[in-house]
Amino acid sequence: TYIYNIVRKDLKITTELRNYTNLEESRHLDNQTTQKSVDSMVKTINENVSIVEEYYTLKAKILGLETLYDYDRYAPISCGEDVEFTYQESKAIVLEAFKEFSPRFHRIAMRAFEEGWVDSHPRENKRGGAFSHSCVPSVHPYLMLNHTNRRRDVFTMAHELGHTIHQTLSYQVGYLNADTPLTTAETASVFAEMLLFEKMKKNLNPEQKIELYAGKLEDVFATLFRQNVFTNFERLVHSKEGELDKEEFCALWQEENQKMFGKSVVLTPNYRLWWSYIPHFIHTPFYCYAYSYGQLLVFALFGVYRLNPIDFISKYEEFLSLGGSKSPKELVGIFGLDIESNDFWQIGMNEVKLLLKGLREIL
Repeated sequence: TYIYNIVRKDLKITTELRNYTNLEESRHLDNQTTQKSVDSMVKTINENVSIVEEYYTLKAKILGLETLYDYDRYAPISCGEDVEFTYQESKAIVLEAFKEFSPRFHRIAMRAFEEGWVDSHPRENKRGGAFSHSCVPSVHPYLMLNHTNRRRDVFTMAHELGHTIHQTLSYQVGYLNADTPLTTAETASVFAEMLLFEKMKKNLNPEQKIELYAGKLEDVFATLFRQNVFTNFERLVHSKEGELDKEEFCALWQEENQKMFGKSVVLTPNYRLWWSYIPHFIHTPFYCYAYSYGQLLVFALFGVYRLNPIDFISKYEEFLSLGGSKSPKELVGIFGLDIESNDFWQIGMNEVKLLLKGLREIL
């Protein structure tokens, strides 16, 4: 509580010294985006938060629970089958998804496998997780995976190869411009996951589809709605005058989270303290909105792709090839869209609604 109060005071002093118009401006400059686009995104997410309540109400029924508590919300919905995907099977389906979308995407992904860019499996003393490191334009990206034959590993492969494709395409603008801000860093990776999702769902039985849809929706909620709650909480906390005590932080946290879950999830008293474990609140104030921004931006682009796939692909390749040399507003402008408009963000939100509709149709 003491540290967070000091962070709040420090941000206000810095904002005054540097003549920023508001407490968020330094983060928006870092993310190469505008206050108006962030406000529009936050407004759109807040207006559609009932999607979360609808899903978790549905999840309680699937799990056979009368009441869903905060510690239940990530309980896996399993089809009862332990479906495995070998590395070669995963590689084949991901490459096929890329090939069906763009020959250029497929060529880059093939190079990654054929030319030894990928460290694929766990081994002794190897760190966990996954990443794609872009290095410099004169060197190819390096991918690290830890493939263990789970369905999630297939999506991780697609995700990291999406980064690799983005990084490779953006080399054309040079080292200083290739790197992207947080607001567009996940564009190709999340888009690649959606391509894989659309392909994979066609070959699953109803029980497997339920597991696939539920997993995808919960991933979206964690990145989109939950991070937006963090932003709402930060905006409230930093708007208050003077020091806040622990109970004030807890009350604001509980209130903002309950708005997201509505009546679908009961937040226990222990949940009130969870604001205290989010490192971004301390080290990088107003960092979290970038997760929501990137996720919803990708979903909006995927919605545009769904409507007009032929016209979309060349523009999307141009978008990725520009790396960080253009702002998100300029990049989205390639498609004739305005990132500061509520209509743009609603395109993305409609894609989330489609996922929930798809789950309901299976049930």
